[in-house]
Amino acid sequence: MDQEKIYPIIMLSIGIILVIILRNFFLLAVVVAAILIILIKFRYQIVQFKLFNIIRKILKIKRKNTDIEPEIGDGYFKTSNEFIGVILIYDIPLDYKDLNDSSLKSSIVSFHKIIQTGDQVDILFRKRYVEQNKFKNSLLNKAQNLRVLIENDPSNTRAKKELDIVSFILDRMSEGEPPFRYEVYLLVHADSRAKAIELSNVILRGLSGLNIGARLAKTDEIKRILFFDKCKCNKISIPSRISFISPFSIPKLPSFEMRNDGIVLGVDMENNTLVSWNFDTLENQHVIVVGPTGSGKTEFLINLGLQLIYFRKIAIVFFDIKGDIKERLKRRNIRFKLLNPISQGISLLNLQGLSSTTRSLQIERILVNSFNLDRIYASALYKAVSSALGDIERNVVSQISWDYVEDKAKEIMDNISFLMISEIIDIVKSLDNGGNLVELIKPGINIIDLTQIKNEVMRRIVIYSIINDIYNKFSKSVDTGLKVGLVIDEAWTVLKSEKVDYPIIADLVKRGRGHGISVFLATQNIEDLGDIRDVYLDNAGLLVAMNNGDKNFWENTVRRLVNVSHEEISNKLAFLGRGEALIRFIGDPRPVIVKLFSMIDSRSS
Repeated sequence: MDQEKIYPIIMLSIGIILVIILRNFFLLAVVVAAILIILIKFRYQIVQFKLFNIIRKILKIKRKNTDIEPEIGDGYFKTSNEFIGVILIYDIPLDYKDLNDSSLKSSIVSFHKIIQTGDQVDILFRKRYVEQNKFKNSLLNKAQNLRVLIENDPSNTRAKKELDIVSFILDRMSEGEPPFRYEVYLLVHADSRAKAIELSNVILRGLSGLNIGARLAKTDEIKRILFFDKCKCNKISIPSRISFISPFSIPKLPSFEMRNDGIVLGVDMENNTLVSWNFDTLENQHVIVVGPTGSGKTEFLINLGLQLIYFRKIAIVFFDIKGDIKERLKRRNIRFKLLNPISQGISLLNLQGLSSTTRSLQIERILVNSFNLDRIYASALYKAVSSALGDIERNVVSQISWDYVEDKAKEIMDNISFLMISEIIDIVKSLDNGGNLVELIKPGINIIDLTQIKNEVMRRIVIYSIINDIYNKFSKSVDTGLKVGLVIDEAWTVLKSEKVDYPIIADLVKRGRGHGISVFLATQNIEDLGDIRDVYLDNAGLLVAMNNGDKNFWENTVRRLVNVSHEEISNKLAFLGRGEALIRFIGDPRPVIVKLFSMIDSRSS
């Protein structure tokens, strides 16, 4: 302790001794008062002395049991084994809210490149809040005075600029940003004083290029941060002005490449930017749309098909179960080709350039999934069909009918099995008239009209047969780009019966991309995709969850597939309106809430 602190203690000690000897109460009162004055006068120095000892221990500046005070100078201080340059940042003029995506990213990257100097640079942010009402009143008074100045001297550009700043801060305060005083220090580590100052000056030049006000810290400023003195921060700011220091999150979005080019899906409801489906960059080009009746599923699928035709001149095939797709297109005078499977037919017993074994396996899958057959009946049916098609391949006959297949079945089956298979053949016979509807499919909109087929089993036979024939037609070439899109609205009517061991649509979803075939499925619930729904979900390049007021849908279904919080579900997703959806691209769980784009009317879905 220095002499200034020792002398008062000695004098007090003498006073106390005299009081004891003379027993004078007046003298005792004087001594007590003196003690209080000394305690008040020196308490700050005592606390500072204790804090200095703590800092000294932290900085490890004890050598050989001898205390060595840290060396502190303008722009640097020395620890036990290194020198640290100190930069004070006193003004950060940038506001990240006023920057676009590219300039914001560029500014942040530039800042961090600048401070990536030497081995280590620490950032120390000191912050002290101000009393908001008092500060706001002072700003209002200042704004009033500045307006008076400008009225008297309209050419006073300095007053105009200052008024803009004051108005800006008042606006941000009204938005909930709390004002505060701040200081930012950069601590630049080096192995010598000269190196620390040199590196600090390099950083200062870089910060100057970003219009950030900074300089080397003075000795007393360095002492304040070492001794944790109360911040004398003079600069007043708000959070959005400290763009390089304030941790802030940019809304999570899928990668730019996925959502930038291609087909326009709609407008991001949070950022008001266009969201597109860049199907060329995605691993798979299949789409799943999930949502309740009236949510806009059909409208979205039609819009998707129209844009694909516009961009790629491909064939889009709609399986129209309810008849609403053709009615929508008629109302908008959009041209389409209507195909009727009853009159134009399907052709199951046509080899289509395949071996009898391959075609027999395809027919087996179609009928097993359509009639929900077990393995025993599936095997019996396969044998009958394979035997009949084999006769064509062996040139025993030139063509066959289902009556021919029925005769084969009667030869190899017992009476009970034959009765079952005979009933199946009679139903198939009513649909298979030998025509090949798939050969009529051309680029543009093709609608398979299923409205006249009321029986669900017969409808599945037609859909599965056409899908198989489309695969046979377009799989003859590989990797030549997207050629055809299959749109299945109300997909649950087909998918719920598809068996794991006899997949048709699921198999097409896995192999379709390599042959230029995309599948677009719309259904009311994920569970409607059947026992092999994971195949569809894992291979869907685009998942669209339409508006649904049921929180359980978002909590139990959607949250398994995308990254959404409970708060987003409660505050946003549960309140989406018609034509609004949550979109997820394959390989990127970050979703986007989108107001979907429409090229047609929005009536009924």
